[in-house]
Amino acid sequence: MKIFDAKVKIIQDSRGSDTLEAEFKSGNFSAIANVPAGKSRGAHEAFVLEPKKAIEKFGEIKNEILGKDFESQEEFDNFFIQLDETPNKNNLGGNLILALSLAFARLKAKNENKELSQYINQQSVISNQQLKSPKPIFNVINGGAHAKNKLNFQEFQVIPSVSDFGIALSIGREFYKKLKEFLENKFGKENVVLGDEAGFSAPFKNNEEAIDILAELIKKYDYPLRIGLDVAASQFYKPAGLFRKSGYIVDGKKYSLDELKDLYLRLIETYNILSIEDPFYEESFEDFAGLTQNLAKNRRETLVITDDLTTTNPGRLKTAIEKKSGNAILIKPNQIGTLTETLKVVQLAYENNWQAIVSHRSGETMDDFIADLAVGIGAWGIKAGAPARPERLVKYERVLGISKK
Repeated sequence: MKIFDAKVKIIQDSRGSDTLEAEFKSGNFSAIANVPAGKSRGAHEAFVLEPKKAIEKFGEIKNEILGKDFESQEEFDNFFIQLDETPNKNNLGGNLILALSLAFARLKAKNENKELSQYINQQSVISNQQLKSPKPIFNVINGGAHAKNKLNFQEFQVIPSVSDFGIALSIGREFYKKLKEFLENKFGKENVVLGDEAGFSAPFKNNEEAIDILAELIKKYDYPLRIGLDVAASQFYKPAGLFRKSGYIVDGKKYSLDELKDLYLRLIETYNILSIEDPFYEESFEDFAGLTQNLAKNRRETLVITDDLTTTNPGRLKTAIEKKSGNAILIKPNQIGTLTETLKVVQLAYENNWQAIVSHRSGETMDDFIADLAVGIGAWGIKAGAPARPERLVKYERVLGISKK
């Protein structure tokens, strides 16, 4: 497929920060893609080039794209990987390369008269996984880097246990409204605001109070929901200093590794928690493994999800698999920079019996690509924030639209 016109411009994400949008044209078809940005970023993510510099870089390479006949997604993506010539995409920027990669995927799908999810599913690197709707993972209370409150944990989630995506979305939206009413009655309307991912922020006393509120509402209304947590522990990890050992500060108290693990085990047992993401510092493969093995030994089916630990990176994932540091990986295309590399990480996860959960970022756009990605790879779940705000809802609604076809 030849690209006859290509443009890249700066747009605003949901936090009002600059990000990139790419547009390709070929024959009678055109396609647009834009990329999100994370506030809580793992140290091993692909390099993010400042958008104005990315526009300049694109101007330098544009003529190398136009008129070139790319036969496949992998050929297109590898062209830019080789053009960049750095391990972490420090030259062209992972954000610029990803915008181009996703725009090409959309254009190629149109050119082949396929749904984007079908096109993704048929890429050879994921071995034709079954198309299916993922579980929606609703981030209904925001903490950590995504909100201004006392909560150290970053996301407090509810996950429907029903298989029908439409019903799951309806349950999530209804629960969200009930939670809003509860929080406003408890804390006062003026003290309940939204965090970066449209989850609620309020003057909670501590992390467990937020979890307890979710559990109370689930029980009161008998919702088919389980609780999930994105701890994002790197945000409250304190490395060893001259006069101190390393540790974690949670609710104003210092926790050793063992104390923090015991806290997680108690919360998981008390609240029947379904998933826990990034429970330890982003270099702590062995600590992740200790928690994973403890849960498996006690026959708990809890997902231990790696994000900052693995950053959608094949090398990091291989290490995590070897050390048994989890059983699920969060998939964020902008952590690695191309669709092809993203799918190769998914394939590696599946080959080793890990689950994949596709995720948005805190600084989002109206692009719904990750919905097609989640369906196309047969992901266990999709994280797109709370069931509110247009940039979050558009992802869930796209999954719903695909499921009805």
